[in-house]
Amino acid sequence: MSFLKKRNLQRFRIFVRRYFRRFSKNFESSEANKLDEIQKRALYTVRRMISKPDAVLLIAPISGISYVEWKHYFIRFSDTALTITNGKYSYYIWMPSSQLDKLKDIFYKNVEARRQKMEEKYDKRTLENLNLISEELQNDK
Repeated sequence: MSFLKKRNLQRFRIFVRRYFRRFSKNFESSEANKLDEIQKRALYTVRRMISKPDAVLLIAPISGISYVEWKHYFIRFSDTALTITNGKYSYYIWMPSSQLDKLKDIFYKNVEARRQKMEEKYDKRTLENLNLISEELQNDK
């Protein structure tokens, strides 16, 4: 393949990629506008629960299902829907995949932030223990 053909092919690929990005953004924004009141309220509720520091966040690595537990509420969501349970009733709410992807991003960021805090505590305790060991060694001389 000649240089010009390769270059034209690259330009065409870039054009197609940009076109589909614009198209997908328009599709996502129109999809978000089509959420009904139940879906909007469910998304708002789940986002708030994820951000609670005392909420339990779990990830099932094989199935890709995310779990949130806070007080007596239990939420489970995957690629197509979310389920909210309050102990008596369960609500199965279908969601567009783009909305659930955004929700997963928020969920993963919160899990990552918690992991980072835990590692900082671990490092701090490790340093304190190492300092104690060092002091013991100096006092033993």
